[in-house]
Amino acid sequence: MMESVAAPPRGTDDGDAMRMVCISPTLGVYPRAFFPKSTGTDFELTPTLKPLGNLRGDFTVCSNMDHPAIFSGHGGISTFLTGIRGSNVVSMDQLAAEHSGYQTRFPSMHVAVGGGMNASWTSSGIRVRELGDPRDMFDQLFVPDSAAAIKERELRIQEQGSILDLVREQAKRFARRTNPADRQKLEEYLTAIRDAENKLQGMQRWASVPKPKVDYQPEGHPHSGQDYEFLAPMMFDLILLAIQSDSSRVFTAGFGMHNRMIELDGVSTGYHSLSHHGNRPEILRQLGIIDNFYIQQMARFVQKLKDSPLGNRGDGTLLDKTMVYFGSGMGDAARHSNRDLPVVLAGGGFRHQGHVDCKTPGGDSTPLNNLYTTMLQNFGVEIESFNGATGTFRLS
Repeated sequence: MMESVAAPPRGTDDGDAMRMVCISPTLGVYPRAFFPKSTGTDFELTPTLKPLGNLRGDFTVCSNMDHPAIFSGHGGISTFLTGIRGSNVVSMDQLAAEHSGYQTRFPSMHVAVGGGMNASWTSSGIRVRELGDPRDMFDQLFVPDSAAAIKERELRIQEQGSILDLVREQAKRFARRTNPADRQKLEEYLTAIRDAENKLQGMQRWASVPKPKVDYQPEGHPHSGQDYEFLAPMMFDLILLAIQSDSSRVFTAGFGMHNRMIELDGVSTGYHSLSHHGNRPEILRQLGIIDNFYIQQMARFVQKLKDSPLGNRGDGTLLDKTMVYFGSGMGDAARHSNRDLPVVLAGGGFRHQGHVDCKTPGGDSTPLNNLYTTMLQNFGVEIESFNGATGTFRLS
């Protein structure tokens, strides 16, 4: 399984590099079983949060925090990491990925179980798609490419580069005869071209670098795409290996929205139907199993990071250099509410505060983008305000 990781070719990680992992159940969690009643570091763990019991001091739970401009029900799923709507609105994870760039083989990696999260957006307004099977992630990270595949990729990169050169020259000629309104559209187009060029240059840099070797091999097969007990641990094990091998520093890990039955003991009803529970005890019992499973997976992952020393990259553990963020764009799926979103942040070298009630003196929720601003600053991004944030969230 994961006993060791061979020393791979690394990026520029000298021990100071920060990582970011964003975990999201797209339908959120049942609020009454999630949010603590008391605040501070010694708050009483709720049923959903109990798997984090051995990690007190390593995480912060926030209540009364959301995206104030979002009132779109399930539409909040796609704005989970942006906090606002609009064209060319970049998501928090992709801004971090732009910052770290191709220092690693993959600027960011995205994987989901049970369906896509659809919450990651580039600065060009392009949605980043997730891998739907963790085994595909293993292939991307660690399975060596054949010589023929490497040669084909190099030729494709060259061809795409030539096409971009042609398109850029045509756009420049067109720019000389555009009006102000068209010039704005053209600038967006040129931004997309520049993004594509940067991607090609990064891919070219890593094209001939061997992939790292790891003592891990996916074994067995899931019963279906809803076999969460098989797929979810593998997803997080591979993210851990990607962090250990410095293959990427930005990740999203999602649990999709669907109405199929999740294969967990005690669950016998479609997931979306469970989210509209109507406060029925049997439905809430099944929903609690799923919500608890999500936090179990987070806790297991955080513990593994905490148990992984930085070694020759410095003092401390990987948890000190990894922000693990759990949240959703849905606050209460039963009411299609985007208010009071579930928020847990672990690791990252922060001074964690247990449970923090983020209601403002005026009775409003704190913008979640305030926390995102703090996370981006901790990642090394020079930014004062992310997508309309009104401040930062103090965790120092």
